[in-house]
Amino acid sequence: MAVKTLSETGIEDLKSPLFFAWHVTNRCNLNCIHCLWESGPHSIWPDELTTEEAIGICHQIIEQQIPYAALSGGEPLLWPGFWPVLELLRANGIDVKIETNGQLVDQKAAERLARLNLRSVQISIDGITQETYGKMRSGAKLERSLQAIKHLVAAGAVTEIVYVPVKFNIQEAEQVIDWAAEQGVRAFYTGKTMYIGRAVKNWDQIGLSDEEADDLNKRIEAKAVQYRDKMTILYYPYSIIEELVYRVDNPAASLLMMCNGKVKLLGSVPYVCGDVRKHSLDEIWERYKEGWKQPEVAEYVRAVAKNPTLLVQALDLIEQKL
Repeated sequence: MAVKTLSETGIEDLKSPLFFAWHVTNRCNLNCIHCLWESGPHSIWPDELTTEEAIGICHQIIEQQIPYAALSGGEPLLWPGFWPVLELLRANGIDVKIETNGQLVDQKAAERLARLNLRSVQISIDGITQETYGKMRSGAKLERSLQAIKHLVAAGAVTEIVYVPVKFNIQEAEQVIDWAAEQGVRAFYTGKTMYIGRAVKNWDQIGLSDEEADDLNKRIEAKAVQYRDKMTILYYPYSIIEELVYRVDNPAASLLMMCNGKVKLLGSVPYVCGDVRKHSLDEIWERYKEGWKQPEVAEYVRAVAKNPTLLVQALDLIEQKL
């Protein structure tokens, strides 16, 4: 009997998600002009999960045998529960990726992360000069993040770079790739900047034209060929709206939990399908499946496809009645 693939069965037959994206805090030491969550030094959510509550979620992730999780923010290393959660997940065989700006990753932290044998540590580098990088990430020191990458690679951690392309940094992308290849970075990821959160307010400074995006894609593809035996280089060509339209009929096998325990259908969708303070992850997974079938979700996506400015609603947390 033929075995169906996930693409043929969708998520209905899965008893648990394959991926758990955890926005552990909205607090950040930076104030980036493109931030999809509008994180910053003063953006602490008052109802953020406590470390004790977070540990309880970890036990559910382990019990459900969710194989892969990502901890992000804000800046996850600022969150008091970061190390306890990370170490508990890894001690129980859960693959974990960390998404960080790298400003707090000194040699000691890099070595501690490396010992945990993470799936990857992903650091955001959006320019090869302090002028460009600082314009993108207010308050950040480029050298600090570059040094974090050197510490991680030296310690043996799988290290990746994420590059957010905007009008004033696209000519530095290839230089960042060259530098990354020299350092032993495993992967370089970039793609269309998300029109959501703080990016919407700053779109006149950062939004690329179709021609600029196409040109960048071609240059990234050339670098991918150049370094094909050394590192993974990937340009994600789909916009936030294109992905959203696709996800209506093809929901991902993943959950996105905000720092207050509410679970969204997708970052670009305002609808909440569960709350870990009210529901178990088992219940939330079933509510997630049902959530994508609700007519208001399809209506929202159709409206956004016609008028992208409606994505300003994406950061809202609208609880669905399921």
